[in-house]
Amino acid sequence: MLTRDHIPGFEKLNVLLVEDNAFAQRLARQVLVQLGVQNIHIVPDGKAAIEALEDSELRYDLIISDWNMPNVTGLELLQHVRKTWENMPFLMLTGNQTVDFVQAARANKVDAYIIKPFSPMQLRHKICAIFNIKI
Repeated sequence: MLTRDHIPGFEKLNVLLVEDNAFAQRLARQVLVQLGVQNIHIVPDGKAAIEALEDSELRYDLIISDWNMPNVTGLELLQHVRKTWENMPFLMLTGNQTVDFVQAARANKVDAYIIKPFSPMQLRHKICAIFNIKI
């Protein structure tokens, strides 16, 4: 089903959503579905994300990850991803808006980040910006 938010080509994206908060998980998934994304793999923390990345034959086109999670944090996941998949688009979700956060995220080459709580429109804009799609 096409919606006005559907972006052509997004139905082919494979997205890894890494989020331990059920509400944020549902919101991000809902926005991705509205954009047309059909392949969304959801895991609860960075450790499960690393396992999914390494064990899967599926190649992910985008990682959307929370920053503050048990086991392996979003920053640790980002660092791991940059060592192995240097150009993998990575969007960080965080409740932390300190200068230290911004500097750490940029130092590890995050593509974009959103401060929680976020709106569906903010997530949509960030994803489109990552893929250089004008909306």
